[in-house]
Amino acid sequence: MGRSRCWRLVGLIGLAGSLTCGCGVAFAQIDGGVLTSTGSDPYPRYFHAASRLDNGLVMVTGGLTISFIPPTLISRTEISFYEPASGVFSTTFHPLNGDPAVTPALAAARSSHTQTTLPDGRVLITGGNTGASGTSPGTPIASVEVFDPWTGSVSAGPAMSAARAMHTATSLPDGRVVVAGGGTWQVFDWVSDTWSASYALAKTRTAHAAVLLPDYAGTAGDNRVLLVGGSGSGPASCELLDPDAGSTTLLTATLATGVDDLAAVALPDGRVFIAGGQDLTTGDTIPDTYLLDPVADQLTPAPDLPNRAGGAADQQIVRTGWHVVLLGGEQQASGVDTVLDYVAVFDASAGAWLDDGAMLTVHDDFAAVPLTNCRTLIIDGGVPFLGEEVPSPNCEVLEFTDPAICLSGDLNNDGAVTAADQAAFSPCCSGPGAAPAPNECLNADLDADGDADLRDFAALQRAAG
Repeated sequence: MGRSRCWRLVGLIGLAGSLTCGCGVAFAQIDGGVLTSTGSDPYPRYFHAASRLDNGLVMVTGGLTISFIPPTLISRTEISFYEPASGVFSTTFHPLNGDPAVTPALAAARSSHTQTTLPDGRVLITGGNTGASGTSPGTPIASVEVFDPWTGSVSAGPAMSAARAMHTATSLPDGRVVVAGGGTWQVFDWVSDTWSASYALAKTRTAHAAVLLPDYAGTAGDNRVLLVGGSGSGPASCELLDPDAGSTTLLTATLATGVDDLAAVALPDGRVFIAGGQDLTTGDTIPDTYLLDPVADQLTPAPDLPNRAGGAADQQIVRTGWHVVLLGGEQQASGVDTVLDYVAVFDASAGAWLDDGAMLTVHDDFAAVPLTNCRTLIIDGGVPFLGEEVPSPNCEVLEFTDPAICLSGDLNNDGAVTAADQAAFSPCCSGPGAAPAPNECLNADLDADGDADLRDFAALQRAAG
């Protein structure tokens, strides 16, 4: 729906809940992979959040929907759970303590919030907009909720220092979470369930991109979070947050165009790939991409988005080794909004685009969650209907089968299967019938049978040669 968030409603949009494929399993090919239809979310939504639980399920929360009479946006409280093995969504959850199944829900209806799975398996849900009504998505809130998979319950967590929506939450290697948006940022400590002091951002920003830079400048344990673009006072700027010092550094490298709703991801060599976004001056989306070296403070233009001269924004971005995948989003050109089914694969090692194609359906303001290092679940989002954009329950799975793009067994996602991956496997070997844990082990189930065991380790050894 773009930066303007121009919510327009029509009398028949109540039919949006029925906008689903309804055609059984469908497939679409792209170079090196396949997209497959999967189960539908019980709740059509956009501007929702999702993350993978330690037991392998994907948890989807909140978002926006639309009612029919009267036509109005509504903030959602509902939670759904996706099981990758069966491809089925459910509204119920079986607590890990063995208690009867429950149907959890958020206490505060919210959209444009963040959701992060913590090292102990709990899920941190922060901020967002609440109280959607008419054409307004609501107002930002500071409240926090925590889902506990042991009991299946959702409880209040410590509130943030400021109300935030369309902000970012970035997990650090030690499990702390850096939340940034508006004019400030904070760090959540999952061990003590407390927030750090509130630190000032160098530039105000929302709808920006955030990227973890672990072991910054080659120093073990010295981590940074990079913020790029966003609405506010620095739409072309990049800044580095130091979570241990509580400080921020504004880079001299700047984007050619100030944008929000852009995409960015860290590469194995520490550089950052940046793509697309919506020009804050013209409102149009742009096709620009960059490679940023945050240590050298150097920004290099990369090839434009392929076959997308009008650009794209609101895309989801995932990485498999040296390959970056851009998914969906929208194009804005002279006030015309086009929702996209776009897929494009960039080879960062070669600095070139490999392929572009189409998903099974369009997705805007949606969520994407890795199921393994080679499979990604694409969840819901906006679709066009009678000239408007409405929420849908449509979901699909992107799977890469070409080892040149995605290596099964590449646990640390650096583009190679090495002794480091074998060393990382040991804490993931949970045995037959037990889902791999902790969450960092999502790549360890190489044969996709629901657990990480000696069969997977044998496959890992074969991949390493």
